Amino acid sequence: MNKIGLVIQREYLSRVKKKSFIIMTLLGPLLFAGLMGVGIFAAVADSTEHKVLVVDKPGAISVYNEQLGAQVPACPDCFPERDDMLYRFTSEQLSDSAFMQSDYTMMIELYEGLYQHKNVNLYYKKIPSVMASSRVESDLESAVERAKVKQEGLIDYESYKRLKVNLAVNKVSIEKGDTFQEGRAGVGMFFAVIIFFFIFMFGAYVMRGVIEEKTSRIVEVIISSVRPIELMMGKIIGVGLVAITQVAIWVTFSLLIFFVAGLVFEAGLLNDTLALQQTGAAAPANADFETYLAQQDGISLLIEMNWPLVIGMFVIYFIGGYLIYASLFAAIGAVVDNETDTQQYMTPVMMPLFFSYLVAIMSVNNPEGLTAQVFSFIPLTSPTTMMVRVAVGSVQIWELVVSVILLFGTSYLLVWLAAKIYRTGILMYGKRPSYKELWKWMIYRS
Repeated sequence: MNKIGLVIQREYLSRVKKKSFIIMTLLGPLLFAGLMGVGIFAAVADSTEHKVLVVDKPGAISVYNEQLGAQVPACPDCFPERDDMLYRFTSEQLSDSAFMQSDYTMMIELYEGLYQHKNVNLYYKKIPSVMASSRVESDLESAVERAKVKQEGLIDYESYKRLKVNLAVNKVSIEKGDTFQEGRAGVGMFFAVIIFFFIFMFGAYVMRGVIEEKTSRIVEVIISSVRPIELMMGKIIGVGLVAITQVAIWVTFSLLIFFVAGLVFEAGLLNDTLALQQTGAAAPANADFETYLAQQDGISLLIEMNWPLVIGMFVIYFIGGYLIYASLFAAIGAVVDNETDTQQYMTPVMMPLFFSYLVAIMSVNNPEGLTAQVFSFIPLTSPTTMMVRVAVGSVQIWELVVSVILLFGTSYLLVWLAAKIYRTGILMYGKRPSYKELWKWMIYRS
């Protein structure tokens, strides 16, 4: 056991002292948030000033104004003049070359039978942003809707708008009495994604470490004083502790940011900007930050969640899932001489891992469905699927107990089988064993 401890210490310290680990641990959350923000901004924001030509051949949403001598919208309010978007109407379509030479950035073409098939074509020179496309689509829908109401002639448009109802459907659990099931499932999916990426990333670290020691022949020196099983387990546990350290630091940073934000809020520095949403008046001095958050629909579900259970299950399922896949990655590293040879063996390992991710996504839409229930017991998929169910609160205690027992029972079995492969493969060079040979290694009794 002392030898395993030395291997764990070596693996852990050699990795946490690397500059890359320190930088990613400190800047990782900021980089992740920044990349998401840049991605959303790039998809939504658009500084282009669009000039849109609407070719209304059937005259569905535009009329000819004799005084102006031009085609104008039948519903001017549907096409408001914006600084970054200007509409012009015509009944004659421009040719492709004429459109490219014009100053129009987009061209909308309406066809006969618009009210029936409800399809229009949008031509562009450069693909418009999501925001610009949404604006054009919304304006066209408003114009077509008004034109259809006018065509029917049974009611005026103002009366139609008063009668029109857009319902917001809140899903309320009879047993739990809350409306946050979908939000909780999203939180569970967040933890499932962390488990998925950390298992993949740190499992690959284990495999690369084994390959490096094997190709450099260092392993031949190491196993002269350490048994192969001790070396493999020390490497797996050491790298796993690195992953847990990184997650713990990220959680600590998040809690620290939350604490500082609370102090700033309660000091009154953010009252004017954060506490005016419903009352329209300034919040009282020394407003309680947690009370304010509890009043926000999108945030209160986070406060009301059973965080000790969620965090506890996250740690347990990460450890169990990591042991399963890290042992398989270690076995792969032991039977190859370089990373290019790993492709033959990676597919059987990666398929269930990626499948577990897909099952977790499906479970978000129906966390209490049969698919989510079944795959939350299968050890290869339970680390991700069960996190969604745990966050929603739809899992029974006995289900957690059975799932965890199956998870760690399977992890013990796979670690034992991987150790048999590791023991033989770590000293083999120049030949990739077949699956038949690997099977013989696993069933061989030493």
